[in-house]
Amino acid sequence: MKSGLSILDIIFCIFLVPGMMFLFPIGEWALWHPGYVALFSLWLYGVWGLCRFALGPLLRQGWRGIVTVAGVLFLLGTVQFLMTLTRVDFPEAAAEVDKTALHIRVMWVLFLAVVGHGIPVGALHSRIRELEAANDASRAEADAARALESRRAEADTGNEIQVKSDYKTIHIPLSAIRYIEGRNNYACFHLDNREDVVSQIPLKDVLEMMPPDSFVRIHRSYIVPMWRIEKRKSTQVRLMGVEEPLPVGRAYKDNLNSNNG
Repeated sequence: MKSGLSILDIIFCIFLVPGMMFLFPIGEWALWHPGYVALFSLWLYGVWGLCRFALGPLLRQGWRGIVTVAGVLFLLGTVQFLMTLTRVDFPEAAAEVDKTALHIRVMWVLFLAVVGHGIPVGALHSRIRELEAANDASRAEADAARALESRRAEADTGNEIQVKSDYKTIHIPLSAIRYIEGRNNYACFHLDNREDVVSQIPLKDVLEMMPPDSFVRIHRSYIVPMWRIEKRKSTQVRLMGVEEPLPVGRAYKDNLNSNNG
């Protein structure tokens, strides 16, 4: 379960906590002082919620989280101690034993029970959510990689271009080009699984080297492969295999529209 209550939480809150309260002598208190028991019940569920949804996940955030949890638990314990100091009288017929001392011990047992359940279960669910998020991210990455390879296979004609870089001739497969970035009179070819290639050639000349309708200039500084365009808006495009969107210049919107039909 990615969020919300688990079966463990429901069983604990609906069955175990009320059951513990009435199995212990505090059940007598519910008959003689129902208002106080109602207030204490709200307190227990509030402590449980804080531990379950805040302190438990916080416990996984290193030493700073541990110190914070310890500080909050100290404050909760202090409030619990002050609550046990509240005087509650019992009928004389029930005064044969020290009912107040017995109920104070029960209050501490219940307090420690909700803390002992809330924090570990909260930490466990936090870890489960982390694993689920990592698994979802891994699955999405794998799906994106498969989609990219499928698109690449459809668009790959085996063509490549040759450019000069550092006095060497570099062969660049067209299917490996993520996008081409213009830097003054240089063109930087951003590639899949390879280092960028920088060549002293202006973008307008790069575009002339490409097969017709395979690449489009979307900005004075960017040329992109048509097959990589995944999403487009009026001001930017998102390319498959590229994390950040690229801007679309006003003067180049018509290029993008005409090539996308």
